[in-house]
Amino acid sequence: MEDAVGIVVELAESVWQGFRRDLQDVTPAEAAWRPLPEANSIGLVVRHLAIEVGWHRAAIERGEPIPSELTEEQQRQVDRLPLDFDANLRTLDEAFLGFLAALRSSTVATLRERTRAAYKAFEEPASPHQLALHPVHHLARHWGQIRTIRNLYRKTRGEPARFFPNNPSFPRGDG
Repeated sequence: MEDAVGIVVELAESVWQGFRRDLQDVTPAEAAWRPLPEANSIGLVVRHLAIEVGWHRAAIERGEPIPSELTEEQQRQVDRLPLDFDANLRTLDEAFLGFLAALRSSTVATLRERTRAAYKAFEEPASPHQLALHPVHHLARHWGQIRTIRNLYRKTRGEPARFFPNNPSFPRGDG
């Protein structure tokens, strides 16, 4: 593995391990809870990630393009995925671990080639390493969203926040 790819793999593994650690004890009620009716639940976020990471895995493993717009058949495949947190988390596990395995065996040249193939349908040109970086960025952003939802879920039940319940950088009380 080239050093540049190794650094991205290390980052991806670190984000993945933290993401999975923070989902270990999500209850069914917590997975379905939304802070507002139009907001995402943890279950919806995990479903979304399972779909997206699956596309990125196919792109890095086999050079398949990532859909910029879905065909009718692709939309039917997406629509068939149930809102089943446990099943979608298993699908996400498999997809991300497969993505990591393919990333580990990649070279910088292969990543450039697969990135061009993956994002060819997009209007904005992709950075040469987008295929390696985007799934990790995407996962990290949703990891933060999930942590926020989990904190809000607990606070609405009169419990302390799960993550950083006594963060000194936030004011205490109503002030």
